[in-house]
Amino acid sequence: MYNFHEFKPTAEEYQALASLHRVVSPDGRKETAAELKKEDAGWPRSRLFKRFIATEDEGEYVAEGVCFEAYWQFKAGTVHLHFSIDPGHATERVLPGLYAALLGFLNRRGECVDCLSCGASEEDGARMRFLKHEGFREVMRWPSSELRLAEFDASRHAPYPEETEKAGIRILTLRQIKEEVCDWKRKLRDLRHALLLDVPAPDPPTKPTLAEFEEMILQDSALVEEAFFVALAEDGSFLGLSNLWRNDEAGKNLDTGLTGVVRSHRRRKLGLSLKLHTVRYAQAAGAKTIRARNEENSSMLALNRKLGFVPKPAWINLHKSFSG
Repeated sequence: MYNFHEFKPTAEEYQALASLHRVVSPDGRKETAAELKKEDAGWPRSRLFKRFIATEDEGEYVAEGVCFEAYWQFKAGTVHLHFSIDPGHATERVLPGLYAALLGFLNRRGECVDCLSCGASEEDGARMRFLKHEGFREVMRWPSSELRLAEFDASRHAPYPEETEKAGIRILTLRQIKEEVCDWKRKLRDLRHALLLDVPAPDPPTKPTLAEFEEMILQDSALVEEAFFVALAEDGSFLGLSNLWRNDEAGKNLDTGLTGVVRSHRRRKLGLSLKLHTVRYAQAAGAKTIRARNEENSSMLALNRKLGFVPKPAWINLHKSFSG
């Protein structure tokens, strides 16, 4: 028997939530209760964010459901749902009640919802069946992949970083950028937003304020300044970036962040050079794998496959429309 209630921002509930996340994603980021509380406090007050919890009779956390407006990809009327369910509890038994609790909250609040957006791994059959039964339809697929660093042959791609340097382009780490470039934070924010405009997504990105950019990227506990590379032209303009996130405590399995190049400098192997810098960092740091997720028709997926990333199950984005 499960009970469902709104999350209460107490020290005890944050601790229970952090413990649940570790069970749900044992290989993922180990966020502390303090970090979760800080993230919630930093959420823009103008944007919806609400957690619901599923517990057993004795009060143990078994699942979390979140409804929110994505302030980094805001579209009026679109509400995103996210579920974290303890694998020791059947999705079929927990998910319906948690989903109903979220919808009940949205109805009581009087939210004008045109679209519900939710994601699921293609190998999570129970979740996919439930969402499709509720009227969700697949809109985008992001195949996952993994590069096993022990098997990576750097010699096959050796010329490209050197060719970039010959073209007068420097590739610096974020730490070096902070030391050398004036107004680096604004330039990096603007570069990242320009690149995201060309990344396939259900909705276009919303340009963050500098404070939001700092909260989302620069203050992220998984940020590694030495694994964050930026390409600079001779005149100092920012041309591209590629970075890795350290989401496990040991740093053995790194996750790719955004990789991209401004339109004026594409098809010059600059993206490949940036990616190779991240791979070299990972190898030097003693990592075992680099994990990635890219939209199925994106050029970055093709580049990762060229580098030797091995396909893994895809992440599926599904929408339920209420606007005709």
